[in-house]
Amino acid sequence: MCGIAGITRRRAGVLSDLLKALKNLEYRGYDSAGVAISLGSRLLVRKGVGTIDQVLGGVSLEDGRMGIGHTRWATHGGVSVENAHPHTSCDGRIALVHNGTLDGFERLREELRARGHVFKSDTDTEVIVHLVEEGIEEGLDPISSLSRALSELGGSYAVAMISADSDSIFVARYKSPLVIGIGNGENYCASDVAALLHLTREFVFLEDGELAEISPEGIRIWRMVGGKLESVNRGAERVEWVPQQMEKGGYEHFMMKEIFEQPHILRKLAETVEYYVKFSEGLRSALKDGWLSIVAAGTSLHAGMIGKYYLSRVSGLRSEVVIASEFPEWSHHLGKGDVVLAVSQSGETADVLEAIRIARDRGARVFSIVNVPGSTLTRLSEDYVFIQAGPEIGVAATKTFTAQVAVLYIIASLMSDSDSGVRLMRDLEVVSEEILGSMEGLSEEARNVAKLIRMSKHAFFLGRGINYPTALEGALKLKEISYIHAEGYAAGEYKHGPLALIEEGVPVIAVIPTEEALVNKIIYNLMEVRARGAFTITVQPPEVSLPSDREIRVRVRDELTSPIAYAVPLQLIAYHTAVELGRNPDKPRNLAKSVTVE
Repeated sequence: MCGIAGITRRRAGVLSDLLKALKNLEYRGYDSAGVAISLGSRLLVRKGVGTIDQVLGGVSLEDGRMGIGHTRWATHGGVSVENAHPHTSCDGRIALVHNGTLDGFERLREELRARGHVFKSDTDTEVIVHLVEEGIEEGLDPISSLSRALSELGGSYAVAMISADSDSIFVARYKSPLVIGIGNGENYCASDVAALLHLTREFVFLEDGELAEISPEGIRIWRMVGGKLESVNRGAERVEWVPQQMEKGGYEHFMMKEIFEQPHILRKLAETVEYYVKFSEGLRSALKDGWLSIVAAGTSLHAGMIGKYYLSRVSGLRSEVVIASEFPEWSHHLGKGDVVLAVSQSGETADVLEAIRIARDRGARVFSIVNVPGSTLTRLSEDYVFIQAGPEIGVAATKTFTAQVAVLYIIASLMSDSDSGVRLMRDLEVVSEEILGSMEGLSEEARNVAKLIRMSKHAFFLGRGINYPTALEGALKLKEISYIHAEGYAAGEYKHGPLALIEEGVPVIAVIPTEEALVNKIIYNLMEVRARGAFTITVQPPEVSLPSDREIRVRVRDELTSPIAYAVPLQLIAYHTAVELGRNPDKPRNLAKSVTVE
């Protein structure tokens, strides 16, 4: 969950670039933050509770040629200055930042205390830096000392470490993301490529169990084999994202910018339908004899549910959708010949990666749909495709949801008819144009709805068929950024219990199908909740007449593409409600963008 960044260069002055990298990572955690700067024979450490700006904004610090930094999302130990990273050795000459969770650290901490080490925090991380300190005192070089320390611990980690009188950053990763950026006379490390786009577009991606030394002159990578460090050779890969994608571009919040980017991403997907042909053919071929499991978490899970609908209705294929964290207990039937399709924005979600590892161990083949280049998921998959959404900074997923749904629609259609590319291009172009042409109006209507529901304690979302998952996603957006309790339901299921929660004024937001048979059914659901005092809001096609208190009319091409079009006003309702309540939609409390711990 946390964000790590590091810079080492031949010339002095890393602080401003380091802080920018950390700002780019702040979606990974913003409980606390800190930096350690090498000043030759000593290290300068500054950290505190709050965001980067709150902790380090306007603070005058000595600058140097090397530094590491951290944004924290608390796991072990509460939110406090002491628990903020970086953590330092007893002599203050080693500083270390860490993303992940460690197993077995409690026993080691007590043993280290017995040997005279003084601990300043309640974190698991601080154990690493004291173990490294002991190794260096025994004469080990920093990389060997770091390797030995980590070998005594279980769990997951991405670690960056610096020491006084050195110009190298020492890093290691296992089940937590870490990338190395390549520069000219300077090199970098970070939790993901987005942090470093202002510095480079050339990256080296570390594998699990690898360590590296990063100096201004170059990088060296090792892997532990048979108790010994063996050198690894790996070239850099170019990432086509650009630094402008990390800016708000005149919008008040990243979330609003990313909502407005959606029609342009759909246009891009329409123009690149052919990119998905080979992947679709491979997936169809792999499914000759086995069972397909779609594995995802959070918003991606809702996209996966819509993908299941596409595969059934468009391709005639049977599949199941499994929550990634539940996969170990719900996948005992999987084996050789079966296929797992992972759907993930970051490609680093711990639950998804663990599910993929289990699937591979059981002999299943793995395909994935992902957004972030070089992510761990791409390296664990037999084949993968990108959703081409670009970096998403807002914690609440918006453009990646609609891009995932669009890509699943493309793949299901191509699996059914490999010559459907021209039709798919036209479909997505029409959806893109319809959303683009109505975006300002939808935003204004959503703002009006937000003013009506902002004081509500609860809200319920109803959908049918392909838009049942859309209702789930609408509820998720509202609850995660406005903090209003919201739940999504299949409309026909609502009378089996949840109807008891309806009372005067409770908002019920219904996502209306385009198919007449389903419209007739959901009309009865609306009448049921209105009869009990609900304030009903419908997101609906313009031509449909419904018994509701408030309507948001959306131009919808057809039932299959309706989740893409309907997602936009639901996102805007959530956004404007959060703003009306004074919440920051980009940084909802207790949440982080990429959940890299289980």
